[in-house]
Amino acid sequence: MHLEMPLIIGLMVAASSLAIAAKRVRIPYNVALVVGGLLIAVGGILPGVPPLNPEVVFLVCLPLLLFEGGITADVANVRANLLPIATLATLGMVLAIAATGTALHFALTLDWGPALLLGAMLAVTDTVSILYAFRRAPVPRRLSGIMQGESLFNDGTALVAYAAISRVVVGGEASLSLPLLGAKVLGATVGGLVIGLALGLMAGFIIRHTEDPLAEIMVTTALAFAAFVIGEQLHLSGAIAAVTAGLSTGINLRRHVAPQSQVAIHTFWEYAAFGVNTFLFLSVGLTTRPETLVRYLPQTLLAVACVFAGRAVAIYLPFLLLRLARPSEAVPMRWQHVFILGNIKGALSIGLALGLPEATPARELLVAIAFGVTFLSLVGQGLMLTGLLKRLGLFHEDPVAYAVADQQARLIASRAARQELELLHDQGLIPRAAYEHLRSDYQVGIANAERELRRLSEQHLTQGAKIVLATRRHLIDAERTALLSARRAGLIPEATAEAQLAKLDERTLELEHVLSSAHDGEAGSGRKAS
Repeated sequence: MHLEMPLIIGLMVAASSLAIAAKRVRIPYNVALVVGGLLIAVGGILPGVPPLNPEVVFLVCLPLLLFEGGITADVANVRANLLPIATLATLGMVLAIAATGTALHFALTLDWGPALLLGAMLAVTDTVSILYAFRRAPVPRRLSGIMQGESLFNDGTALVAYAAISRVVVGGEASLSLPLLGAKVLGATVGGLVIGLALGLMAGFIIRHTEDPLAEIMVTTALAFAAFVIGEQLHLSGAIAAVTAGLSTGINLRRHVAPQSQVAIHTFWEYAAFGVNTFLFLSVGLTTRPETLVRYLPQTLLAVACVFAGRAVAIYLPFLLLRLARPSEAVPMRWQHVFILGNIKGALSIGLALGLPEATPARELLVAIAFGVTFLSLVGQGLMLTGLLKRLGLFHEDPVAYAVADQQARLIASRAARQELELLHDQGLIPRAAYEHLRSDYQVGIANAERELRRLSEQHLTQGAKIVLATRRHLIDAERTALLSARRAGLIPEATAEAQLAKLDERTLELEHVLSSAHDGEAGSGRKAS
């Protein structure tokens, strides 16, 4: 442990530095971590980094990420788009594996078994990248809801298919037909849903009667791992169980749990997800070998084309069937393009590749291609996704919001300059005449900015309400900081501080509910428009 601590500290420093740099240069932090990890490995900056352990990915990282995605998901949006999400996560994933495996069989002259196995590994969509992109992109809410929901549930489908195909390829079981594969996927999905819902209800009962935020956090953590492990032990979908348990817990928190506990639980899971994501993306870069990428570059590029072809079959065909069967659930064609080009791969694909038994036919080639496709997908598609959304006209930039921000920026700059001018004048560093002239100029600028902000708020009531809500949230944070400081200084009793902090948490959740209701209204209008 003593020898490993410098390495662990170095990785934490590197991850923090890369995350800060990514925010400064405005690129997705997952892309920065992958590229930074590769550069660290090439430069030998942190020698002795162990390879990515697939058991850590499956048994530690995956349950945490899936549960966090479920507990923080917009349940109303998932429920409203349940049919397209379920269609893509079941039928779509089976078609993706079959089509991708078929393309790989002919393009790389792989046997059918290894080709379908590689297709299952590369059919997985990286949940983290999708959630990161669409939680921050002003795209139609229904589009982001379907993509986020599919990314949460398709891991379970892909893992079931991967296990079934692997048993045939490596374990010598009887051949697996497409209908049988579909039946296995459906059965494992339903079983995972039942397990996750049952455990989520049990945990919800415990949480409602605990009334201790730290104990409640422990219960949710145990629930995440228990749902995944029990699902896998019963040969069902542990991933679906973890997501369902997270969704059930999220609903229970919003309905029955005290505001202070809600804030504490969500804060914990936000940090846990950030830590796991950082570890995974940095590990992908650290364990990717440039010489391997170069050696297998032709096969990797062919595999990328096969993945896109398979994804196209898995998107266009199910959505066509959905349009014919339920016209009200139809998805616009330009949205469907986003499902294909936004199909980013991640650490789970690499974990599946590293977890292949040594007896797997063509194992070295499968692992190399999985690494190459994942790296190219994370970097290439991760950087291009925002531009793609803008080109397709799906990046809904609010001109009123930009106008408000512009006037706020002018107001901030002018008031700061006026304060500096007052200071210079008080110190006797500027003549009276020059001071009055400059002060008049800044006063005019401040008055114009304030008048324009007032006009925008009066003409656009929604934007004005958003400004009020944002300001209230900022003021609540200021109140919380003051209370915490007073408690630490011993100026107010512990019980008084806790009571006041609980009231602040309740007000914070009320603001969140107001924003959520407004978003639900926008989703309904956007759904009709599409």
